[in-house]
Formats: sequence, C-alpha cells, structure tokens
Amino acid sequence: MGDDAWIFDDAIACNDAYVDKGSSLFGESVACGNAYVSQNSALSAHARAEDDAYIRGSNLCGHARVSDCGMVLDSPDTGRAPILSGTSAVYGRVCGDVHLTDTALIISGEEICNDSLDTLVMDGKGRSVIRDPSRDELAPQEPEPQQKGHKERGQSR
Repeated sequence: MGDDAWIFDDAIACNDAYVDKGSSLFGESVACGNAYVSQNSALSAHARAEDDAYIRGSNLCGHARVSDCGMVLDSPDTGRAPILSGTSAVYGRVCGDVHLTDTALIISGEEICNDSLDTLVMDGKGRSVIRDPSRDELAPQEPEPQQKGHKERGQSR
C-alpha cells in the first residue's frame, strides 16, 4: 500500500494487490491478487478488484468487480471516470464517463470508451445516454482568426 492510500472499516488489500496515489478502500471491499488501485480510486461496500485488474481514478461500489486483466480507467482527455455499481463486472476495458449498473458485463476483449461530454449508462439490459446540460445551450461561436495571405515577390504566373 502506498503512503497516501487509505483502508477503512473491514476492507482488505491482500496478496500482491497495491493501493496508492490517494485511493481508498471502504466497507468490505477487497483488492486482491495482483490488482492495482490507483489515482484517487475508491472501492466501497462489497466491491472487488482481483486477479490482474487495474483501477485508475474510478469508483466501484455495491458488489461491482473488476477481474482477470480488466481495466477501469479515467479518461486522460476529459478527466471523467467510470462508476461501477450493482453487480456489474468488467473483464475488458472501460474508460471515461461510463456508468455500469445492475448486471452490466464487459467481457474480455470488449472495450467501452466514452470521451464525450455525455454520460454513457449501461445496466445489463440496455444502454442510454445522459446528455450534459451544456450541450443544449446555444452560444455564439468565436470567429476563427483569418490568416494573412502570403505576398510573393516577383512575377506571378
């Protein structure tokens, strides 16, 4: 466990699991195997990171779990991070503003990345989008700066 990570309540980090960089485990959550929980991630309730899972800047709660070589990552472009809840499970890769709820399942080799302003919600039965309110606001656009034409010396053809 890194110096700036915290484990509260009955949470456990065991085997070769590593928790660091402002991340926390709460409730009865578990990080085990070779799991790596980093970059202000939080596991709470009965959430689980196991095997070779990599959790970066994300939140897992309920009975959500990331297994095998699953990855749950915040977006380096938007800074938005996945939230897993219910009994959702990730064996593949989830990145950006994605909410997995209920029985949502991301299988090995599957990748769900959302770098848009909207939130992608998957619940095991379907997918939906929660639009960011700023997308419905109309605002004037800044005109693009015009480039000055290059003047050439000499004769033009």
